[in-house]
Amino acid sequence: MQVLLQDLRFSFRQIFRNPGFSLTAILSLTLGIGATVAVYSILYDAVLHPWPYAGIERIGDVWITDNAGHEGTWDLTGPQIRQLRHTRAAEDVVASNYTSQTVTGSDVPDDVVVDEMSGSHFQFLGLRPILGRYIMPTDVPDGQDPQPVAVLSYKFWQRHYRGDPSVVGKTIQLNHKSFTILGVMPVRFTWRDGDVYTPLKMDLTRLIATVRRSS
Repeated sequence: MQVLLQDLRFSFRQIFRNPGFSLTAILSLTLGIGATVAVYSILYDAVLHPWPYAGIERIGDVWITDNAGHEGTWDLTGPQIRQLRHTRAAEDVVASNYTSQTVTGSDVPDDVVVDEMSGSHFQFLGLRPILGRYIMPTDVPDGQDPQPVAVLSYKFWQRHYRGDPSVVGKTIQLNHKSFTILGVMPVRFTWRDGDVYTPLKMDLTRLIATVRRSS
């Protein structure tokens, strides 16, 4: 202990004796540590701990290339998505459509991203909710209007409901329409940056098709 105190006193004397050099050294260490942490964070998210969705290496959106060589995403209708599910190249195909809506019925309106998802989309991604349940095919009967239900993202749950665990079963208004809250997804579930997820009816509206290639 005595040796440690002597070393500390010597260090402080050197710092005050050469303040310019000491400040440069401290700034260099600070920048080096900050850069190391930033690089590690990127590697952790992209390599060591990538997106948590099931079979993520085989998941992708549908793209087309026209005769002029221009590439772009290809939005499909409900019947086209059902037809694509029967191709050998696709293990499964799901659909989504995101819009900007407003949480109403409270003192302060809150603008949110609402991601409408086909009935099997959550099963497709393979991540379980931390509260309640997610949207199932039974919530979107084929040929009928979807049930008025919703699933919350973790960040929206924390921001809007302050992490209230009793939120399941309560209602949320989106553009003055009421939805029953089914559950809350984990923090790493950030699919298309949605705040709230609702069931999607696959009709003739053009939708984003997400495919898992056959293995």
